[in-house]
Amino acid sequence: MTPPFLSLSRRTLRVMVIYTLSCVMLVTAWPSGTIRALVDETGTDQIIDNSQADFASGVFQRTVVAAAPSTPSAPDVVGAVELAPVGALNRNNWSTSSTTLPLPLSDAPVVSLSKYLFVIGGATTIDSNGESVSNSNYVFRGEINQATGAFVTDSYPAPGNDAFKAFPIQGADPGPECDIVIAGRSRSAAVAVPATTGSNLGYIFIVGGNMYDQTCATYNFSTNLVQRATVNANGDIIAWNTPDTWRFPTLDSNGEIITNPASSELRGVQDLQLVHVRTSAGNDFIYAIGGLSVAPSQLLQQDIYPYVFYTKVDANGNLTHPTNSSAGTVWAKLADLPFPLHSGLHSGTALAVNTTRIEGGAPVQKDAIFLLGGCTTIDCTLLNTSVWRADVNPTTGTLTWTDQVAAIGSGTQAINIQARHNVTGLSFNNRIYYITGSTANSFPGASGATATIPVAIFNDQFLLEDLTNSNIYFVGTNETNDRVLPEPYRRVGAAAALIPAVPPDNVTSQVYAAWMYVIGGASENNEPTNTIFFGGVGSANETTSATRAPEGWYYSQPFPVLTDNETSRLLALKWFVDLNRPSSNPEADIRIQFRAAVTSGTCRESDFDPSPSISNPERWRAIDANPNSVLYSKDGLNQVRLINAFPDEEIQATCMQYRAQLIQDPGDRTFSPKLLYFAVEKIVAAKPDIIIETFDVQTNNGSFRNIVLTLRNLRKNSLAATRSVVAASGGGGFFVDLCIARRTDPDVPVLTSVPAPDPNAGGSATPVCVTISAQVPKEPFIPGASYTVPLNSWNKANGEPANWNTIFGTPGTYDIGIVVDYNTMTGEDAEGRSNNRGESPSAPNGIIRTITVVAPPTPEPESIKVFVPVIYR
Repeated sequence: MTPPFLSLSRRTLRVMVIYTLSCVMLVTAWPSGTIRALVDETGTDQIIDNSQADFASGVFQRTVVAAAPSTPSAPDVVGAVELAPVGALNRNNWSTSSTTLPLPLSDAPVVSLSKYLFVIGGATTIDSNGESVSNSNYVFRGEINQATGAFVTDSYPAPGNDAFKAFPIQGADPGPECDIVIAGRSRSAAVAVPATTGSNLGYIFIVGGNMYDQTCATYNFSTNLVQRATVNANGDIIAWNTPDTWRFPTLDSNGEIITNPASSELRGVQDLQLVHVRTSAGNDFIYAIGGLSVAPSQLLQQDIYPYVFYTKVDANGNLTHPTNSSAGTVWAKLADLPFPLHSGLHSGTALAVNTTRIEGGAPVQKDAIFLLGGCTTIDCTLLNTSVWRADVNPTTGTLTWTDQVAAIGSGTQAINIQARHNVTGLSFNNRIYYITGSTANSFPGASGATATIPVAIFNDQFLLEDLTNSNIYFVGTNETNDRVLPEPYRRVGAAAALIPAVPPDNVTSQVYAAWMYVIGGASENNEPTNTIFFGGVGSANETTSATRAPEGWYYSQPFPVLTDNETSRLLALKWFVDLNRPSSNPEADIRIQFRAAVTSGTCRESDFDPSPSISNPERWRAIDANPNSVLYSKDGLNQVRLINAFPDEEIQATCMQYRAQLIQDPGDRTFSPKLLYFAVEKIVAAKPDIIIETFDVQTNNGSFRNIVLTLRNLRKNSLAATRSVVAASGGGGFFVDLCIARRTDPDVPVLTSVPAPDPNAGGSATPVCVTISAQVPKEPFIPGASYTVPLNSWNKANGEPANWNTIFGTPGTYDIGIVVDYNTMTGEDAEGRSNNRGESPSAPNGIIRTITVVAPPTPEPESIKVFVPVIYR
């Protein structure tokens, strides 16, 4: 049965002027459409980055944190970002730690997770042939004070010491060369993979290594073990896993991976180049490159590998086959190393690198691997002098190799570097650190041990930069002038790791972005050592050179920009720079871009939509504070009012990020612009919220008497969070609609809900059930204000005044529902519209009033009513 709604199909009311209570209200012609009237406002400044500690939390690409200016003026404090100096490392930043390893160790890989260092196994005694005679059975974990770089001390039981806690390595079957359980090893490779889910810090994967046990038929041999150690939030190893399907692969005569764990042809591996890459697509891949295999029971007792294998780490920290989940191994084979004569490589270093470049106006992360150093023969009589790069497919993990790794003019070229083996390396801030190792063409090469850390820098295309304008791409190889390790120390077979620095607030001395550690290794006498060297990197005094990178980027961390715990409207961006351009660098500059997003309680990189589309409100936006057409910043304070830069947008945010490109201009290579602080001016992103304060349908002696409707503009019970309707949506009016239905059965409601506001309805649409409407002016609805709708404001859809005799003249039970601003003309957001029918926990479908009529209506008396011609809705 069709409900007896008292409705018409179309409303004609647009403007009604009422003379009421003998007072004349001014008549205005409200516009027929919504006009957005954005106005600038005055907010409060939130300084985002100012001190060295602030800036140190960001991401540096050929830029560094600096202790500048020396005498800042408020609100500036000591702290800046400037272009990175390029040159040999400054030995004054390095020292010998007072902390020592619990045991002298060489050939022990080191990894880091958060503020923890993990030293894995290692040789404790080496014979004259360079072979380990005894190996450590432990992982030693040290905790770092990230403000000072020093080790945190405690009372750890032996075999640990006051700085290192010992965790026994789980013993396991080492493979076909020995049939007893062994834990200790040296010359293994290891990577740490930070956890992406759960409460653990992450996982340590240990691959291969050299083992020794007198009870075995053969002594030194390579193992094919692959083990995982799980590290909890406190830095403790809480579990070990050693599945057979994870073991390092051996190829059969057809080049296929042997998947039978009992095969007598299986071999182990040591001295391989192992690297973990977390790609821009969020995939974790582990690559095993080259390596040496020592298998005394096999016909070929020693072999050098040209192979490249890789595996994938899932969200639970398990290794999986990258392309075939049903394979009998977790490893897949990629193309062999592109070395001449199909030679292999061992005892070098592979470094995962990434950079962000701008493509199509959007930042895109790219991932690659640099491979350098190592031996191309088993006994290290021939050393690798080339540098190779593999570009990583972020989705599939496949590699594309090239030796065209250096920039020259507008082109590229291959380069040679100082040959080193038993070398380690790290990458940070678009730099490559080539750490210690041996330059001797022999094994173990202790006589060629080094104390230097040559450095290179690469651009956004992963091309190494010429640091001296003379085709020199790695600097710092001179053992006399460039030594980093203090006299008389030199090392081969050492390991290295980075820990992020967390500088104290408002420190005025130079701070660092990270701490680098060179741990253990053998001396020139081929003796394992327990020494630890450390230094700061990522600072303006990292090198002694005055030459600066030609350009670089600084990416802030995403930072929350709430105002009074509410979404903010961003009004202006402000940045203070030291940019007194010398005549030789007339176009040196700092270019600022930002992006903003409204998120649901988080503030992360992944919260931003990366699309560069102009329709994407979270896109990167460039801002320009310099009237010069080729420059973006001016010396001193820069300010951009966002209403001027983006006149058609109100930029709201709970989370924001900025990036700065520092440009030197090809003149004086010692010049660098400085970003001194960055701030955002903001206010609460106030919105109107029209709430139904009173809605009552009154009767008197069984007859309709009055409709009492009072609306109020108040959002979240906060005036600060409330915006006037006119400011949000322009002048004019909006509609309130009543749906009235008479029941055929007094006990059965006909009207149980009314339509919710519809942003897509259009200005002339009406709710399907509408009976009468009132047009309400927007002007009274300033924040917190209430407005009572006069009874004589109600009209039928054709614009005629409501006839209460027609509506309530028939005795019976009536249901009356309400919807405020069905056409969404007040500027409310979805949250504001969610109560426009009076929704509440007790009335989830809106307010439905019910009256019983037994007599004709007796509406309250009204004064003179005057109507002007109507405009169709």
